[in-house]
Order: sequence, then structure tokens, then C-alpha cells
Amino acid sequence: MSTRNPASKPSLGARWQHLRDLERELAQPTTPLGQRYMVLIAITIVASIFFLFLVDEYPALFPTDSVQMFLVECVIFVIFTVDFILRLTVTRLSDWRGMIFLVCDALAILPSAIVILVFMGVIPSAHVETLVLLRLFRLLRVVKLLRVSNIISDVFGASVFSLVFGTMAAHLGLRVLFVEVSRVTPWDLYNFFDRPVLMIAVTAVGSVFGIALAITFGIVKRKQIEITELHRTALDALHNIEVDFKMVFADTAPKCKPPAFDEWRAALELYLVEKLSYADMKAMTNTLLSDIREVVKTRPSMDVPFHAVLVQRMSMFLTKTQVCYHPAFYAWLRRIANLYFVLVMLAAPGLTGLGVQLLVIFVFQGLVVIIDDMDHPVDKAVTIFNSKILPT
Repeated sequence: MSTRNPASKPSLGARWQHLRDLERELAQPTTPLGQRYMVLIAITIVASIFFLFLVDEYPALFPTDSVQMFLVECVIFVIFTVDFILRLTVTRLSDWRGMIFLVCDALAILPSAIVILVFMGVIPSAHVETLVLLRLFRLLRVVKLLRVSNIISDVFGASVFSLVFGTMAAHLGLRVLFVEVSRVTPWDLYNFFDRPVLMIAVTAVGSVFGIALAITFGIVKRKQIEITELHRTALDALHNIEVDFKMVFADTAPKCKPPAFDEWRAALELYLVEKLSYADMKAMTNTLLSDIREVVKTRPSMDVPFHAVLVQRMSMFLTKTQVCYHPAFYAWLRRIANLYFVLVMLAAPGLTGLGVQLLVIFVFQGLVVIIDDMDHPVDKAVTIFNSKILPT
């Protein structure tokens, strides 16, 4: 009679740890496998939404009971079902937000399940029209897309595309809503608007918005260059003072406390990646300058380089990093951008209109993201440019 080795069977604690690891990977993937899985989910969601517009544009190519429709929906159904089961496994009953997402995931699978059942003959084709409202559940795929968009930057890294992906997903969902409501109700929402008038609005708003972005981009680009120059000149001035200290006091040690040059440089590195606040950096700078001043008092020849060069350049550099547009300005930019994207959606329906709208979002929202990033050179919220403009 064989005996089973208890050590070969995972303990309850180990199983629980595996579930928590899976939960973390689904929420914030860090392993290559988790990141590949999230890429697969994102691609599947986007492909399923594009397929919806393709079916709407060319219904004769994809009848409900056709083989091609069955194959596409089978792939979508399998991937979404596996994702649902994985999330069902790790979601706790006390996590009300997770439970809501689970319900959305389950309902998002229903349209694909219906197509499969119709093809298999379980649901007669004649009864599909009675289930037409279930098409609205396709909107819940956009909810999945929005959830994925929150971590897309972590998976793909910070880039213009990953940072505008959420905006693309939101407007994609709005377009899906218009399409589905127009198909399941007697109202064609696109026909409520005068297309020629919309085109005038798209041209006018787009021109003004583009000019505003161009001017703002020029201003923040100049600021970026100035901060880079000030950063370098401040470090050069500090280096020259430090060299002078070593030359002057090579044989005689100063009577005052020696300035902490290296400690200040280390603090600056932390400040540039927002690990040290402006107030703390300013306090350390004042302390350093005070220590240098105590030494300079004994050497009048060093007074001019200290006051006219070092103090001025350090002050200008730290001050410039804190000068930026008011948050209300960026809120206004984003509102105008979203209004413009909606106008483009209404003026350009169909699959071609979808491509045009996504291109417009990528260009204009991408510029907003770039301007915002360049205007905040020492924050870590977005690091497309500011991590590169201040090398030490």
C-alpha cells in the first residue's frame, strides 16, 4: 500500500498565497507572464470592439448564424471566459467593486454566448430579435477596456500611446453606445445632428485648439530648455566653488563647518524624481549656502563668485522648477479636447470615422499629455521627458 508524502501536497497557506499572487498579477502585473496575459486581454477587448463596428458597417459579411461570426465569437468567448474564471477565483465577497466588475465581465460574455448558441441551433434564429437588447451588453466590454487602461502604462511603459489609451477607450465606449442604441431602438442618434454644421464646428474648434496647443507647447519647451541650462550652470557653479575651497584650504583647514557638497547633490537627485519635496530641498540649499557663506566671510576674494553666481543660479533653478500652468488650465484643455473628440465622432460615423477619431485623439490628447509632462519637470506622475532633461 503506497503512502502519500504530505510534503508534496500544498498547504492551505501556500494555496492562499498562490491566490493572492494571482490577484496581484491580475490587478498589477509584474511578471513577464502576467504582462503578456494583460496584453492578450487588451488586444482581445479592442479587437472585439473593432469587430462590432466592422459588423455594423458590413452586416452582409457577418450574418448572425454564419461560420465566420461563430469563429470570431468563439475566440472572444473563450478568452473572456478564462479571464472571468480567474477573476472569480481571486475576488473576495467583501470587495464590492470587484464583485461589480465580475458582474460586468459575465454580462460582457453574453453576446458571444448567444451567437454561439444560435449557430449550434440551441436558440432559433427567428428568436434572436427578441434578444436584441442583449447587444447593449457589448458596452460592458468597454468597462473591461477602461479597467485595463489603468495599468497599460505599467505594462507597456510610459509613452504617449499608453497615456492617451484611457481617453481612447472612453470615447470608444461612447461610440459603441451610439451604435448600439441606434440599432436596438428606432432612433438613429447620428441623424439627430446636421452633418454640414458639425463639420464647420469640427474645423473651427480644431483650428483654435491646435493653435492654443502649438503656442503652449512652445512656451513649455522653452521652459524645459531653461531648466536644463539652469540645472547645469548651478551644478557647474557649485563645482567651481568646491574646487576653490580645496585650493584655498589645501594646507589649512577652515575654522567653520565644511559645506556638505556631496549631500546636497544626493538630495538634488531625490528632488528631481519627486522623492524629496521642494520645501526640504530649499531648506537643504539654504543650509549649504549658509555653510559656504561662513567660510566665504574669511576669504573676500570668493565673495563675488558666491553671491553673483552660485546663489543666483541655485535660486533661479529651484524657482523655475516650481513655475507651471495652473491646474485649471489643464482642466480646460482636457474639456476642450473631449468636446472636440465628441464633435469628430458625431461628424464622422462608421468604421472610417472611428479610425479618424482615434487618430485625432492620439494627436491632440497626446500633445496635451506631452505639454503637461514638460511643464512639470521634476514630478514622477509622467516621465516621458522630465526624466531625460535633467541628467546630472
